[in-house]
Amino acid sequence: MGDLRDAFKKAGLIDDKTDRRLKHEERVQRGELGREGLAQQKQQEEQERRQREEEKRAEARIAQQKLDASRQQNERWKKLLHELEEKAQRGTSGPRRFHYHEPDGHLPFVLVDDDSGRRLEAGELAIVRLPPNDEPALVPRALALDLQSFDPSRLLHLA
Repeated sequence: MGDLRDAFKKAGLIDDKTDRRLKHEERVQRGELGREGLAQQKQQEEQERRQREEEKRAEARIAQQKLDASRQQNERWKKLLHELEEKAQRGTSGPRRFHYHEPDGHLPFVLVDDDSGRRLEAGELAIVRLPPNDEPALVPRALALDLQSFDPSRLLHLA
């Protein structure tokens, strides 16, 4: 307490008279509390300090967990984009038109061959919007479900 009082005195926030009064009040308080009271007060202050430190540690732990979760989510997204890039069938062609429903109500189609059409109807393939440029593409069901967990609006058709 004396250090803080000295700092206030040097800063000119308290004068000599106020300093003497504060010292006197401190001595009176120590006398009223006695040795047991002072020990109890010191123990209580130590306990409060430990509690504040534990709260700070808990806050730091929670912040680190959020950061780790965010990084993990980012890594999953990058891995998914890489897999989509490898396995997506873009610009398919074939004799068959396969129509799907857009969120705006529009009913566009993709040209597919008979095998791809059967796989779309069976649910083995799905039509999704690829992330960089929103072009429709055919992807395996597992990739479509992963993409749906990140962004449900990208899934256009899944039987």
